Amino acid sequence: MKDRNSMFKLNTMGDDVYEEMKKDILNLHMKPGTPVTEQGICEKYGISRTPSRHVLQRLRDDGLIHSIPYKASFVSLLDFEKIEQIIFMRCAIEEKVMKEAMNKKNERFLKELKRSLRDQEDLLSEEFTPEEFYAMDAEFHAIWFRFTGKEFVWEEIERMLVHYKRFRMLDIVVVKDFQTIYEEHVELVQIIEEGKEELVEKKIAKHLYGGINRLGDKIHGEYKEYFIEDNT
Repeated sequence: MKDRNSMFKLNTMGDDVYEEMKKDILNLHMKPGTPVTEQGICEKYGISRTPSRHVLQRLRDDGLIHSIPYKASFVSLLDFEKIEQIIFMRCAIEEKVMKEAMNKKNERFLKELKRSLRDQEDLLSEEFTPEEFYAMDAEFHAIWFRFTGKEFVWEEIERMLVHYKRFRMLDIVVVKDFQTIYEEHVELVQIIEEGKEELVEKKIAKHLYGGINRLGDKIHGEYKEYFIEDNT
């Protein structure tokens, strides 16, 4: 029983360290390119070599850690080409889902969106962390997926964390233009309320490509080390 309990404790500690490191990587507390070693995990989190090795493997399986055999492991770099494709996909999907939600003419849908706007406004009026803002931004987009019964689609989008969430966090942490993101949310709710389907494609594209536009030259300049080198 003692051995069994000890093994359970080790597994639990490994799970906790995995979740903490995953969160730190996704929130850019551990920057792309940061070296990671089993020994470093042991020393920082106070766990032994075996759970440390398992943590590293799980993060590697998630695509959050990249390892060069017999050399080194580091937090994986962002792939800008994949980020652009994910944004393209989101534009196509969210345009269709939003139009479907608009056609349902559901008052509860509008109330939920406006409640989210009030929550965002309240958040912007006080001290908050980038993680809190990201969570509220994601929840705003999730609303039209829920009201059209497309929760699974949203969950799949949210799983594309390796590159896209970290890029979104880079936009939020570096540019800090929270007000513009909020105002774009207001615009989206206005066109939904007014039933202006013809504006959905344009407004969604403006909003989802906003991070690329806001970061601008920083992607290939100040933060180029965060990204996989473009050899084209």
